[in-house]
Amino acid sequence: MTIADELARLQELRDRGALTEPEFEEAKRKALAGDSQPPRDLFGSGVVPGQIHGVNEETWCTLMHLSQLLVVSGLGIIAPIVMWIISKDQSDLARRHGNRMMNWLLSSLIYLAIAGALCFVLIGFPLVLLMVVLDFVLPIIAAVKANQGILWSYPMAIRFFDED
Repeated sequence: MTIADELARLQELRDRGALTEPEFEEAKRKALAGDSQPPRDLFGSGVVPGQIHGVNEETWCTLMHLSQLLVVSGLGIIAPIVMWIISKDQSDLARRHGNRMMNWLLSSLIYLAIAGALCFVLIGFPLVLLMVVLDFVLPIIAAVKANQGILWSYPMAIRFFDED
């Protein structure tokens, strides 16, 4: 592969959003300097643009949304948070999906707390049921959208994190 081919490939990755501007500039500098060693992530493994820990970005984001369904095992809050934390600095796409997912998780907890308190006056029981249904349906919709490359915001989510 010639330097021109490599620069064209890097430009394409930047245009698709797989490379941030600093990553693009670093890769371009290395290509022009003839440095063939790939960049390294925090764990010392090679960074492949468009991938997070060896998984395609869209697939990672899909799994991140679906990880919320692990709520029956108790991991439905921990797994998505961990996935978001370890990928948000590595991928802008994962950060953007994760911010939307975190907005929904926090909003859902607030809505469930309010619905639980309203159970004392009986109106809360249907609200709790509605939240349980939404906590399963909305992550599935978000995962399908993420797999299609669509950045989808959860309806009714309070904006705690920026959804740029």
